[in-house]
Amino acid sequence: MSVRTAPARERARREPELTFLRLVPGDSFVHRLWAGTKLAVVTELVVTATFAPSWLTLGVIAGIVALALVVGRIPVGAFPRLPAAFYALLAFGLLLSSWATTPPVVHLGPIPVSLGALSVALRLLALGVVLVVSAAVVGWTTPLGTVAPALSRLAGPFRAVRLPVDEWIVTFALALRCLPLLVDEMRTLFAARRLRRPGSADARAGRRAVIELHDVVATAIIVSLRRAHDLADAMNARGGVGAIGAAQDTDRTWRDPVTLIGVTAVCAALVVISLR
Repeated sequence: MSVRTAPARERARREPELTFLRLVPGDSFVHRLWAGTKLAVVTELVVTATFAPSWLTLGVIAGIVALALVVGRIPVGAFPRLPAAFYALLAFGLLLSSWATTPPVVHLGPIPVSLGALSVALRLLALGVVLVVSAAVVGWTTPLGTVAPALSRLAGPFRAVRLPVDEWIVTFALALRCLPLLVDEMRTLFAARRLRRPGSADARAGRRAVIELHDVVATAIIVSLRRAHDLADAMNARGGVGAIGAAQDTDRTWRDPVTLIGVTAVCAALVVISLR
């Protein structure tokens, strides 16, 4: 009996893990889209949801994101595992939002519950979830190396007004490349800390926790400096900073204009409906 339940207990003890910006291999319609098209689509969804944050808009955008997940064949395991405290904080925030005077207000015994404020909080939560998942779809279906060239092409008109577009793109590309490395390094550091963790009966557990936190922060700084030095050497060997924005861009196909026109039409219709 214990042998059968061991895998289930191991899955239950799995630690939270962030899986954004990790490519899910595939050859689907979404994977073949140009990175600039996917960035433009996400931007349109964000702008539409910001200026027309109705339930109809959120439902349509959620449908588009769900369709992208299905067509892109994104498995359930690609979604991040968040800690239970995160969901507890969300529930606590919704509970606080319900204690308001925005009509309509119902009473559960002596406790007033504002359905109006709760509806606004739920709509804001749904907006955040939909936008975060839509951005995650881009990370799951797009190689990180193709994002900087796509941004360089999309930002071409801003060069005419002498904005530092290339510097912005290089900064964004470096941050995008280094974020997964930083997550992996922090996971390694915390795994090493767990191996060194003493027994729970230690009478000076509070002081030891402060020392361990200090050691983890110091180690993270040292590792980050080493990573930055190695990254600078690699960039210099490949042509310097300018080689990031001038990298080879991917080709556009018929899928890109079809997707962009379709999503633009849907977003424009949602904005027109919200203005009536």
